Amino acid sequence: MRRHSYRFAAALAAIGVSALAAPGARAEPAALNGLFALAPGVCANGVVSGSFFRMILPTGDAGGPYLQNSDSRCSDQTVTPLSAGTDGGLVSGGYQPQPAAAFDGAGNAQSGRVTTPVRFYGVDFATATNPSDPQTGVGTGLPQLFSDGGRLSGDLSSLGVTWNNQVFNQGSPKPGGGLPGKTSPISGTIDAAGNFVIEWTSQIVGGPFNNFTGLWHLAGQYRGSLPQAAPAAAPVAPGSPGAPPAAAVPQAPVSAPRAPADAAAVPSPGTAPAAPAAPITSPAPQLRADPVLATKTVEIRRGQRYPWLVPVLLVVAVAGTAVFFGADRLLRIRR
Repeated sequence: MRRHSYRFAAALAAIGVSALAAPGARAEPAALNGLFALAPGVCANGVVSGSFFRMILPTGDAGGPYLQNSDSRCSDQTVTPLSAGTDGGLVSGGYQPQPAAAFDGAGNAQSGRVTTPVRFYGVDFATATNPSDPQTGVGTGLPQLFSDGGRLSGDLSSLGVTWNNQVFNQGSPKPGGGLPGKTSPISGTIDAAGNFVIEWTSQIVGGPFNNFTGLWHLAGQYRGSLPQAAPAAAPVAPGSPGAPPAAAVPQAPVSAPRAPADAAAVPSPGTAPAAPAAPITSPAPQLRADPVLATKTVEIRRGQRYPWLVPVLLVVAVAGTAVFFGADRLLRIRR
């Protein structure tokens, strides 16, 4: 009877060891290499969908207050819609650098591969991913997005903005791997059809916009190969009547309040803009994520790794086996 008890205890120990070892065998996030085609930002009926940019004031956070863009086509001018550049959007796994002549004579940005240049206070700004950060001269990581069960993370430290003869790093993390100030990690979601939403914030370090923070929201469809383990997408709820059709592209609407009475001062194209005299006090739009892509505000971090766990569990298993056979031998001697 005792022999059976010892064997039963040893079997339970082995099952426990196997269960504990399972988390250690978790697969790494899968790298996604290919084009993340951008859906254009569209403002209609008080909401904005697709890809857009906002500038957070130094006193604010991700919920605002924001700097108004006098050239925005939206009723809420704190939202600047974005559209895909000549490459169709953001490439994961390869750089899309700015040209050698990054500006024209008026300071307008000439980069146009990731996003189409868009007006911001009378001057065009554009984006690029550069092997070396033009603002600091520091090397950057290869632009790379990862999927972990449909959740997106990544390295966009190479992303820079050109505007008015100046360059600002707007990536995450910053070159070198840091997340200074209000800079937040890349987070988002992707479904089995490739529909994606990614979002991050990046605080500007140095220059006339020091301590302002860019909030980036990119939506569209991934055109590369997806990991086979990617979960199937739930049916997408139909858009509101009168809203522009979005085909298979996910729409993440943002409620837009009435434009504030006092707009920020507009800088001249040849000079950097001064910070607004007073923060915008209008209520910040509430972000409402699409039912399928509902992790906009969740920071996706890579899970912690415990390299010592498996060796320790193996030692425990060996010790348990030794105890089992030792107890069995003891029973025989006593008999």
